[in-house]
Amino acid sequence: MKCNKPFELNDFYSAAYLIAAGFELKDVYRIGFQSMFVFDDSDELKDHLGKFFAMQASVNAAAYAQEIKKLKSIIHTQSNTKSEVNSYGKGAHI
Repeated sequence: MKCNKPFELNDFYSAAYLIAAGFELKDVYRIGFQSMFVFDDSDELKDHLGKFFAMQASVNAAAYAQEIKKLKSIIHTQSNTKSEVNSYGKGAHI
């Protein structure tokens, strides 16, 4: 069931996994030195995260590696804080 609220997480590798699994990254912002990744909240997303952390997830390895590279590029060039509007997001997919 899809919810209308955002789901935020700070785990880089699980965010890369979710993107490789087909979930749209809605936004990325920083709080100090920590990057926050924003997705649309859903039961399916939470199910995928549960499988990821239980080491039962399956995704194309090349797609996962590519998403890791993209996210690294984003977080290393970003200098926004939560109170600022991020030039990355607002619905764009990387």
